[in-house]
Amino acid sequence: MVDITDYRKVKQLIILGNGFDLTCGLKSQYADFYSSVKDNFNNVLVDYAFEMKLKNPNWADVESNLLDLLNSFASYYKGDYKGDDAMLFDLLDNLSSKYRSKGYIEKHIRDKKMENLPIAFSLMKEEVKEFEKRLVIYLKSQILIGKYNRNSRKLAVSLCLAEYFDDLLYADEDERTEKFKERKRLIQTGEYIADFFSFNYTPVYKGANPHQIQNIHGSIDGSNTILGIDGHEAEDDLLEFTKTYRLLSHSQVTDRIDLYQRFHCIKFFGHSLGEADYSYFQSIFDGLDLYNAKTKLFFYFEVYDPEKRTEIISNNYHAVSKLLKHYGETFKSNPDHGKNLMHKLILEGRLTVKELDCSLLDK
Repeated sequence: MVDITDYRKVKQLIILGNGFDLTCGLKSQYADFYSSVKDNFNNVLVDYAFEMKLKNPNWADVESNLLDLLNSFASYYKGDYKGDDAMLFDLLDNLSSKYRSKGYIEKHIRDKKMENLPIAFSLMKEEVKEFEKRLVIYLKSQILIGKYNRNSRKLAVSLCLAEYFDDLLYADEDERTEKFKERKRLIQTGEYIADFFSFNYTPVYKGANPHQIQNIHGSIDGSNTILGIDGHEAEDDLLEFTKTYRLLSHSQVTDRIDLYQRFHCIKFFGHSLGEADYSYFQSIFDGLDLYNAKTKLFFYFEVYDPEKRTEIISNNYHAVSKLLKHYGETFKSNPDHGKNLMHKLILEGRLTVKELDCSLLDK
């Protein structure tokens, strides 16, 4: 249990996405995982990824793959599937053969009968659980062979100090230097530690001394990771595959961040700000009363490829603008506030999109 005695001079919420892990040198993209298991892991999601890789430039989005596959199964059994029947035949044959051998079912489920849909979905739940366990094994192995622990500590501390002690972000690792001593003091005394709200399965390591940390989709340390689809896109018969539904099993988690705190700032790093997670951001912004609050928003990014610098910067500005525009559209009682939300944040000095120098991490 983390000591949550509050010594903070600045209350910060730091929101992390997969870009944090990638910046720290962890091979955590689905494409990396897929490459490690494609020849030795019998799982329908992995098989389907192969098909997606052949024809879809965004094949490496496992959650989209899961949604597409579930919708394909539903359409197939309802008789209105417009895709490749042969591909679904193979996937369903593999699925039924695998689980018949385990005694889960007694027959093939390739026949286009609606009574086979619940069976296919039931087996897919087992596939998802199996996939999650294998992904945890993979991530743990990558942490062991890389420099993730050291880098994640340094990057987490740097995010805590950013804006307030920029000159200490990458203080010399020599413990004799005054800057190193000051950085260590600020974090150890709790003055500039932060709450970390992470969309990753990986922990923020103890060397960063987080005030509190919440891995919203579970942590590899807690064996409670979840993979799910976005609830906004799910039909009723897919509800059990949504993140929201599966998060119900996390109701017993005690280390939850109080998102109704009066945060001085929220810092984002490594998150794509994709629509699948808008519901989380809306809840956080609503809790803050973002329009009327004094909370500052900082969206950090790394220019990971100098040749794509302009594109990376443009993509980040676009993602932030899209997120805030979407959030403004939820202001049903006062649409005018929603329309001028981003303008208001900029005028008040409460919105910043900027590069974070990550060059001194151990790559």
